[in-house]
Amino acid sequence: MDIVTVSEKRAALAFSDYLRTQDIANRVEAREGGFAIVLEDPGHAERALQEAREFAAQPQDPKYWQASWQAGEVRKDAVYADTDSGTEAWWQRAGWATRSIAALCLLVFLALELAPDATFDILHFPGALSLEAVQGEWWRLLTPMLLHFGVLHLAFNLLWWWELGGIVEEYQSPWRLLALTVVIALVSNAAQFLAYGPGFGGLSGVVYGLLGYLWLYPFADPRAPFRLRGAIVAFMLGWLALGYTGIFELFGMSISNQGHLSGLLVGGGLGLLLGLVNYRRPAEE
Repeated sequence: MDIVTVSEKRAALAFSDYLRTQDIANRVEAREGGFAIVLEDPGHAERALQEAREFAAQPQDPKYWQASWQAGEVRKDAVYADTDSGTEAWWQRAGWATRSIAALCLLVFLALELAPDATFDILHFPGALSLEAVQGEWWRLLTPMLLHFGVLHLAFNLLWWWELGGIVEEYQSPWRLLALTVVIALVSNAAQFLAYGPGFGGLSGVVYGLLGYLWLYPFADPRAPFRLRGAIVAFMLGWLALGYTGIFELFGMSISNQGHLSGLLVGGGLGLLLGLVNYRRPAEE
């Protein structure tokens, strides 16, 4: 049973989460012209319709936006409710920017397999953090994020890139995702260089940056239509903490702790800053 159709996706998600906090089970489905709140139990129809009337009268009431914290989910259901499950749904979780970076990583991985020395020589970080070392080879500040030195390394990073990058691109924009990627890569690559020298690679610093960004952005802007599940944050932070124990080295795995931590910090900082700017903008305009 549809109780209301909302034109803006993030408003529909906020109202849906609010209903859940009131023990009114519902889901969000894409419709032509908007997003419908679909009631799962007809017995709640009267209460739900009353809440819908109140929402229509004051859609900017903070109680709707704060409710997403209590719901505690990654909100991607409205985007894919009208698509098939399986491969098609998985592919549609990412837009062109997410897919482009993933494709570049795959192409570079293939190049490393065919011509490892030549590929690494072209893409590795500069030999020093100086204008002289970077001049004429500026791409080296970014391209280490495309280098992966094993199938598991590549698969782990691309899995999280696809999920986290897809959220940023879908709910904000591909240009926001690319801008975040550049800034986080610059910082995390520099941190890894200072710790290990130029012989590193991987997208994990950027992945941790996106984790920090998506995790903290809604704290500054509670109207944001995305939330990360606590289990995802706990797993990624636990993986980061394990890296500092040295346990992975016992299994021959090299973990870039500095890259992960620096990415997480800069991404989280950007999330708080940009979330605050976005939250204040409507009041200033």
